[in-house]
Amino acid sequence: MNGEGTTQDWDAYPPPGYGPPPGYGPPPGYGPPPGYGPPGYGPPGYGPPPGYGPPPGYGPPPGYGYGIPGTWPYGPGRPGAATAAAVLGFVTGALTLLVCMVVVLTLGSGDHDPSALLMLLGLPCAVAVIAGAAVLLGRGSPVLLLRGAFASVAVLALVTLVGTVTLDGGDLGGMLMVVVLALPLPVLTAVFARQPQVRGWAAAG
Repeated sequence: MNGEGTTQDWDAYPPPGYGPPPGYGPPPGYGPPPGYGPPGYGPPGYGPPPGYGPPPGYGPPPGYGYGIPGTWPYGPGRPGAATAAAVLGFVTGALTLLVCMVVVLTLGSGDHDPSALLMLLGLPCAVAVIAGAAVLLGRGSPVLLLRGAFASVAVLALVTLVGTVTLDGGDLGGMLMVVVLALPLPVLTAVFARQPQVRGWAAAG
């Protein structure tokens, strides 16, 4: 330690003013040009080509199956209750006509029983029931079918009432058997024809 710096001190602590001469360094303007550098990293602007996308909604073409008049909330088909009412109406009317023919033949043989005469009131009922069933199949109102069925039940009730007063023995039993066999048909016809879905389907026609 004699006050003179060693080579190591000279290297670590150069004297003031010592360094590169003025103006030494890269020339002015030297460096990467503006905007030069790696582009910002991020997802590429990738997307589906123009016009690409999910296909149009699948279904029947426009105008097919749409706008059908009379389409109601439960579909365009005829309800099963309406079909049952119409079929029962045809069967009731046909059997009533058959019974009326038998009654006419019986009256022709000289039997003028009042209950048998009342059976002939079933003839207009049969016509009304058959006509009402045809109207309902054409998606018309079930009112005619209902009225014909109610009238048939009323005629059978009247025949039963008169027969119990005027008949006895085997004749009364035969008359009651005919009434019991015939009564369910107009009753079921009226029950099916009065269903809300039948009336709604007919009203939407």
